[in-house]
Amino acid sequence: MDLINAIQFDSWAEFIDMGGYAFNVWAVYGLFALFIAVNILVPLRRRSALLRDLRRRARIDDQVALNSAAINRESMSGVQTAEAESQGQSDESGDAGDAREVIQPASQSASDLRRSQQGENS
Repeated sequence: MDLINAIQFDSWAEFIDMGGYAFNVWAVYGLFALFIAVNILVPLRRRSALLRDLRRRARIDDQVALNSAAINRESMSGVQTAEAESQGQSDESGDAGDAREVIQPASQSASDLRRSQQGENS
């Protein structure tokens, strides 16, 4: 029972004084609280920064895919125009060559383009 009586404090002042070891005891409690806070907050901040960076990269990838799709459509329409002109010239010259219908591919969404590019890179 002497141990239990020795651990108990008669007042809040004695509790805060910690038997003369207040600086050491409260410094350890403070460092422990700081350690726990840092180990909770730093990973949360890194996670939010990583997510923000991934969202930014996805927006850039979408924009690049849309721009490259627009460039591909423009180049395809140029090819179709050249083929149509060559077919028109061959029809006028009397060639009975088979007339093929050139079908322009449907535009793909940026995510479809990204998936196809990732498939090619794999």
